[in-house]
Amino acid sequence: MMQAARRLKLNPDLALLADEEAILLLQRSTRREFKKGDVLIREGETGESMLFLDEGEVDVRRGDRSIASLSSGTTIGEMALLDPAPRSATIVATSAGAAFELSRDALWQMLAEGEGAAIKTLQGLTATVCGRLAGVNEMVQEEVIRPRGNVFTRLWRKVSGRGRR
Repeated sequence: MMQAARRLKLNPDLALLADEEAILLLQRSTRREFKKGDVLIREGETGESMLFLDEGEVDVRRGDRSIASLSSGTTIGEMALLDPAPRSATIVATSAGAAFELSRDALWQMLAEGEGAAIKTLQGLTATVCGRLAGVNEMVQEEVIRPRGNVFTRLWRKVSGRGRR
C-alpha cells in the first residue's frame, strides 16, 4: 500500500497529500485489476468515480479516435467527482494493470468527516480542472483574435458584420 501511496503523491493533482492521507485515500478506494483490452470507462456513460492508475497503460478514445496514452500515476475520470455529466471519453487498457477507484460518495463522505485527504484531493482536482478551462479559454480567444477558417471565423464574421448576408 505504501508504494501505491507514493505513486499517488507523484500525481500533481494529489501532490499535497501527506503519506497517511494518501494511504487513507487508497483505503477508501476499491482496487480494480484489469487486462489488456478491458474498457475501464465508457464515453457517454454516467460517471460516479475517478480512477488512479497504479500499474499499466491505457488509451483515451473519443469516438473511434485515440487522443492520449496514459500510464501509472495518472488520474482518470476526475471530472466525475465534481460533475455528474456523462463521461467524455472511453478508457481502454493497452496492458494489464491495476487502478484504485474512488467513488464520489466515498469522497463526499470523507469531506463530511473533515478528512484532510478529501479536502486536498478536491483542491488538486479543482486546480487541474481550472487549468484545463483556462487553456480552453485561451484557445477560444486566440481563434477570435486570429480566425482560421472554422466555426470561430464564421462567428467572427457574423458578429463583426463582415460575413455574407
